[in-house]
Amino acid sequence: MEYNRTASGAIQSLVEADSIEVIYQAANVRNERTGVHATVSIGFREKGRGAIPLDEDTYNVGRREDRERLVNAIYKKEAIKDILAANGYDHARMSMDLMLFQRGLWSFEIGNQEAELRGGANERTHKAFVINPFVVEGGGTIIFAPPGRGKSWLGMLFCVTVDAGINTFWPVTQGPALFVNLERSAESVDVRLGDINQSLGLPRSRPLLRLDRRGRSLPDVIDGIQRTVTKEGVSFVLVDSLSRMGYGNLIDNDPANKAMDALNSLSPAAWAVLAHTPRGDESHTFGSQMFDAAADVTVQLMTDDKSKGDTLGIGLRVDKANDIRKDTSFTQIALVFDQYGLNMVRRAKPNEFVEIASQKKLSTPEHIEEYLKLFGAADATKIAKDLNLPRTTVVSALASDRFAKSGKDGKSVLFDLSESVINDVTNFDDFDAQSPDTHDSTPHPNNEVGGVQSTFNEEKDVTTNSVYGGVRHSSHAVMSSDEDIF
Repeated sequence: MEYNRTASGAIQSLVEADSIEVIYQAANVRNERTGVHATVSIGFREKGRGAIPLDEDTYNVGRREDRERLVNAIYKKEAIKDILAANGYDHARMSMDLMLFQRGLWSFEIGNQEAELRGGANERTHKAFVINPFVVEGGGTIIFAPPGRGKSWLGMLFCVTVDAGINTFWPVTQGPALFVNLERSAESVDVRLGDINQSLGLPRSRPLLRLDRRGRSLPDVIDGIQRTVTKEGVSFVLVDSLSRMGYGNLIDNDPANKAMDALNSLSPAAWAVLAHTPRGDESHTFGSQMFDAAADVTVQLMTDDKSKGDTLGIGLRVDKANDIRKDTSFTQIALVFDQYGLNMVRRAKPNEFVEIASQKKLSTPEHIEEYLKLFGAADATKIAKDLNLPRTTVVSALASDRFAKSGKDGKSVLFDLSESVINDVTNFDDFDAQSPDTHDSTPHPNNEVGGVQSTFNEEKDVTTNSVYGGVRHSSHAVMSSDEDIF
């Protein structure tokens, strides 16, 4: 029996019978503890017409009793029985064809298990990002922080910047984005989306693909997410939150693997999920280590709501990265609130948020840069002593173009920040972050910001630099072999 894959990912086989085709279809094929299970559907199609569903059931495909129950249910319908009989397709033939269809399901689902010789790629390539450096194209990201630290605001900001193609805060590849809300009422998310849109210079009513199912778990909505990804060509899915995975105890490995498998099934879309940290430990995601193992990128979110009374500072640091260079940079943004809610989103200024800065893990050049900003020019020996670093390490770091010789103190050579670093700091202080930047590729139909330009020109330069692989569109439409019965 020949198999093909439908647009939704179901497995399908067609059997000719005079003037009709009988359609056998299996969805959600998975290997459970007691055997292979699937949702099996049977339908038929008169040549030149659409498919008509007959019946379906979910069961262990290795059990004869379950198979026969489905066939018996169909042949109890007199009108259907007459149509099938008129085309020479009786009860016994359907029972046999269904047995043959189910026998090869699992082999087709997992594919050919024999090894094959494959060579390496001929050329090295840049890893493509949806949000650089936090979300890899086609990959998965976990963003973790304690409850109440602004994760949901960040998640919606991620979605809108991708959907609208706004590069103000991080370089993005524009494409349809989907926000899956399992935590809050749809009305409260309406307000947040309006505030985010307005803060980015977009109309408050600008729509975003959303699935609002407060109190539901991922197994309840995963089919709807998959259909939306396929139908709308979604390139990025944000799920709020990991605590709603619904596969069992988050500490156990098996539920964690099932949750990650479900999210990875959204391919070719990239996904990100918001996660809590254990009480008293903000360094990793709460639950099984399999969550971190399955993610391509994990991002630690740090906040500061004390330095500025009306402003929430958010800092993002890549904690783990697969197949890409681990970015050591530290992205900080500021959410400014007033009596109505969120009023502005902007890039944070250097050293604006003390609590975030105190958690920042700096490289040696970054340590030296911060030191010179505070104390001015100094020689390698003094820098090494004050920072408690080996002098050879400091000398090596000072060779970077971030630093420049600025004279002598006796025989000692003094070093200070280079002109390029000083100019970056000066330009940043003058940055008006309410002017969003959009890339030059064709906008998504919902994008109404058109040619709005940012006054922070350095950000636009970054998004077109070859190190990010440029800004580009990817078509994620899934080609179907046949139509689904249902």
